[in-house]
Amino acid sequence: MEKRSLLLNKYYWGVVVPQSSEALIYAGWERERFAHPDLVHKFWKTLLGIPSTADLSNKKFLEFVEDIKRIAASYLMHYIPDPNEDLSEEIISGY
Repeated sequence: MEKRSLLLNKYYWGVVVPQSSEALIYAGWERERFAHPDLVHKFWKTLLGIPSTADLSNKKFLEFVEDIKRIAASYLMHYIPDPNEDLSEEIISGY
């Protein structure tokens, strides 16, 4: 079975986990519950019914990530950027 790529893993832990943590806290969840990235990861696994992400293929792991991004956008009103997405131009043009 193909394991997920290091780049996808880096995106998850470097963007998705911290961004979703910030969104959950802003939405009123207890800060202590999401104080550490491992707690955020466990929350998403539990919510989405994934016992372990360690053996997920790139495709399945990407589905997991997209589910998190969808929940963040729909229920937490928080946009999580795609990998390599440059938001600086959008931010600057908004002024």
